[in-house]
Amino acid sequence: MLRIGYHLNVKTELKQMKNKFLFSVLALIVFNSSFVVAINAQETNKVESNNPQNYFPTANQFSYNLQRYTGLNCFADFLAETSIEAFMKLKTKAKKTSVDLKIYSAWDLLRGKAKYLNISADKPFIKDIPLEKFELVVNSPIYFKRKRVVLPVKIQTDIKISLDRISEVLNNLPKWKKVFKELELPIPPFGTTRVALNDLEIKINETGLVQASSKLTSLVDPQSESIKMKFTGNLILRDKKLVVDNLQSEVEDIFTKDSDIGRSFSEFLEDLINPVLNFHKYEKKGLTIDNINLVFGADNLNLKVDGRLLPKNDEVEINNEK
Repeated sequence: MLRIGYHLNVKTELKQMKNKFLFSVLALIVFNSSFVVAINAQETNKVESNNPQNYFPTANQFSYNLQRYTGLNCFADFLAETSIEAFMKLKTKAKKTSVDLKIYSAWDLLRGKAKYLNISADKPFIKDIPLEKFELVVNSPIYFKRKRVVLPVKIQTDIKISLDRISEVLNNLPKWKKVFKELELPIPPFGTTRVALNDLEIKINETGLVQASSKLTSLVDPQSESIKMKFTGNLILRDKKLVVDNLQSEVEDIFTKDSDIGRSFSEFLEDLINPVLNFHKYEKKGLTIDNINLVFGADNLNLKVDGRLLPKNDEVEINNEK
């Protein structure tokens, strides 16, 4: 009897477990079905873009609430921010990165739509150039499709460079590395000789005055002693380019900055090193730069860049205007 009762109890428990399992599966199917219906429902909420005539649809209230209460919105936001932070840290070797992303909903994020984005990094390296601070802010609604924006997006970028590290920054510029690797130095009255410029030390004050010193080493006779070179100039913005203007140079025991040879070599050197930074080269894949502001502080050089990401049609129109 005990054995029969035991079997009956086991059979009853198995039946109850089976019913619970079926109920759980059914509940899951119902939830998923309602979720799919919700996120694929007609999107009634509209978001106004930069242009008042342009709108794009976002998840309706029912869909938004469902994603919110199930935790999908919070999870999607956290996952996106964490992924961007990890990518920035890997690519820039920044000491600290921060990402603030505001989304409409998880479903809208998957479809390339977001409200706001702020990315900042402390002491990052951008293309091997050491920066003090980098910040990118997008205050306008974002809508991407096929890796391009559907509507224009305004972008604000703030770049800070420590004046204490300006020598390191400029020495790491690929163009300056190439230029200083080999120069034609005039040696009156014997013509010219090939030299390399080494140990470049640069100082920039709060007015943008550049003062630099370096050692010139002969490439014709590497055993010869190096000679000192100095140059001054002004760091300014011109036509979306960062340039050293009014450059004056002198080389110890060879020529002074006021001599004809000094002026000629200064013009030659100015043409070689400029532009220090050309912002035009970044205007591609829909990015156009509208305004650049250069500010010198006691410790930092600040570059504030305002630009836009444009859809393909707008990009063509702007290029035609140029």
